[in-house]
Amino acid sequence: MKKRIKVVLALLCAVVCGLPLIACNAGKSTALGKPQPVVDISYNERTDSDFVAFKRNVEQFAATFAAHAYDEYESDNNFAVSPISVYMALSLAAECASDDTRAELLSALGVSYDALQTHFSTLYRSLAIERKQGDTVTSVLNLTNSIWVNKGTPVKQTCIDTLSNNYYAYSYSADFAKDNANANKAVRKFVKDQTKGLIDKDFKLDKDTLFTLINTLYLKTIWNIDGKDLPFAQNEYTFTAKDGTKTQNKLLQGYYNGGRVFETDTYSTFYTSTHNWYKIKFILPKDGYNVDDVFTADNIAAVNAITDYNSYDKENNVYYETRCIFPEYKCSYDGDIMSVLKNKFGINKLFINPEYTSDGCNLSTLTDTPSFCTAIQHVTNLTVNKKGIEGAAVTVMIGPTSARPAEIKLDFVIDKAFGFIITDSDNVTLFSGVVNKI
Repeated sequence: MKKRIKVVLALLCAVVCGLPLIACNAGKSTALGKPQPVVDISYNERTDSDFVAFKRNVEQFAATFAAHAYDEYESDNNFAVSPISVYMALSLAAECASDDTRAELLSALGVSYDALQTHFSTLYRSLAIERKQGDTVTSVLNLTNSIWVNKGTPVKQTCIDTLSNNYYAYSYSADFAKDNANANKAVRKFVKDQTKGLIDKDFKLDKDTLFTLINTLYLKTIWNIDGKDLPFAQNEYTFTAKDGTKTQNKLLQGYYNGGRVFETDTYSTFYTSTHNWYKIKFILPKDGYNVDDVFTADNIAAVNAITDYNSYDKENNVYYETRCIFPEYKCSYDGDIMSVLKNKFGINKLFINPEYTSDGCNLSTLTDTPSFCTAIQHVTNLTVNKKGIEGAAVTVMIGPTSARPAEIKLDFVIDKAFGFIITDSDNVTLFSGVVNKI
């Protein structure tokens, strides 16, 4: 029997403080290529109708993935995944794949190959930003794609060049077969550097590894321009965990945003935002429902699609503002997401050994060596606290034509287990999850 050759896609994302570093100073690896420089996205690119439609497909994937990943989450601990990290890693795989393998991946992503090649760069550039106020970094979102090839593996330079130019990917060679320990150290160090030390994990890529595709995501954003802590509300609140346990807690007091809480029969939702308009959108179950009932793909998509929170009552000349009162929390995830991608997105051929069947995985755009994927590891760490959380926006100021409207200020208290979506200012989902307890 031939020696089995496999490809493992590692999907990694984190939310941390500090600036991202690109380095590989531990273990042994050789740089083969680096991504092209990132050019700022233009207004015309951001508002292009085809790109807007492309982002809608990205968000449909995000809602479906988060909901089904949570369905398979066998824990009552807090949960968060990064759908955009998964989306980008699968996009890399689609570029490397051919024929039916590529078709399955594109179907899961909800796009054509031409659309992916056209709009991936725009999506990447719309997300990868750093904002400063003087010397203070108010927000940074760093996305890093990379491919790690086993030393001596014949790969096609045209694919490597496309990954560098269209997908902003670094390329490295490491000897997984003969110097496995140092190859794994190099991968571990790279991921640790990109996530500022929050993810420090040995992924244990074995000696049969042909190549691995990795996406890392790093976000830091603060609540206000001065970097001051978000205040706690004066009173304590009773927070009800998913299991019914009640605790007294201090809750953070967010800033007012225009609008009123959006109500459905099963949940309520509103958002809080940071200085650079990264948003946490809360999904709070109503009495008689719990977070498992409301954290569904349809609800996640509906919440993220809300653009009008009905801030102005023209008839009564009243302007509403609402602030969220919500807990500090931490969420994480560390698991193989292969079953979610197979069962809910129809990605199957990527995981079939082509040496056993002619209908197996086809990654011939990258290499003619038979290869397939045995696991897709997704790791997330997320912190929301008084410091902050670790996008284009348009603001329309409508001047009143008669009397100045009255202002009514409201509170939206997050006092039970809840779902959430964290987006950039363009409502692209970066993280989505559930807080079962605090």
